Amino acid sequence: MKTHYITITLSTLVFSASFVANAKIYKREDNTCFPITQEKYEVGTKSFNTMSESDFNKVVDNVTSAMTLEIKRRLNKDLIVERKWSDSTVDAFATRDEVNNPVIVINGGLARHPYMTKDGLALLICHEVGHHLGGAPKSFRGNSGLRSWSSAEGQADYFATTKCLPYVFKGEAVSKNLESESDSAEYSAASSKCKDAICTRTVLAGLAVSKVFASLLRGSLEPSLLLNDPTSVSTTIYKHPNPQCRLDTYSSGALCDLGIEFPFDLADPKIGACLKDQGIRPSCWFNDDEFMKK
Repeated sequence: MKTHYITITLSTLVFSASFVANAKIYKREDNTCFPITQEKYEVGTKSFNTMSESDFNKVVDNVTSAMTLEIKRRLNKDLIVERKWSDSTVDAFATRDEVNNPVIVINGGLARHPYMTKDGLALLICHEVGHHLGGAPKSFRGNSGLRSWSSAEGQADYFATTKCLPYVFKGEAVSKNLESESDSAEYSAASSKCKDAICTRTVLAGLAVSKVFASLLRGSLEPSLLLNDPTSVSTTIYKHPNPQCRLDTYSSGALCDLGIEFPFDLADPKIGACLKDQGIRPSCWFNDDEFMKK
């Protein structure tokens, strides 16, 4: 069973999706959202936004409550989310249980990382949902050449900012004051790419997450909204793109106007994706010649 990385409350819907009393131990395997790291952030460590356990739970609730019905509609399965606030490891992952219900596990150490923000955490949960709902291109099962149940890492990133995060933000009652809570230069760079506040907020969440990724990779340059990865791959990358490439993917996804009402297809990566101009999947991980002419 392959594993990838990253509970809903108060309603009967939430109860069915996130109830994990007597929770099982879900296995984290090699193919994960995060590089293996020894970094740990114990309970009490302050993140940039001083994320508390209450903040952590609220973010998890917001995303999973928004995605539970989508999981039910698309897969006819129940979303299971295990939140491990006390676990200090910077980690999260997606997997499935014995009856193929989608499972997401998320550690508190991830939320307490110094670069993490609440919106960044929401994006990462969306990324994990994207392994289940992101569609093609799908990862491969080891060296078999057979496709996995899980979307590729870059595709899960793309799902997070095309379908999931804008939907989560749109459903929130109070809009966040981005300008006052963000670095002014970063806010200006994000807003210059976007036509509305939801897009700007999504791009800034992608920037925060990309900085977390870069901090976990020795020698990696800090990603920037003023740069783009110039790489053009000859073969689609199914594992982790570099942090700048991931930021480019998050930004492109935020600019794609095909939202959650245009779901990705399990086999055809053209369906549900923007195919030209702004919003396309970056060539630093995705080679459209492999798929677009089929």
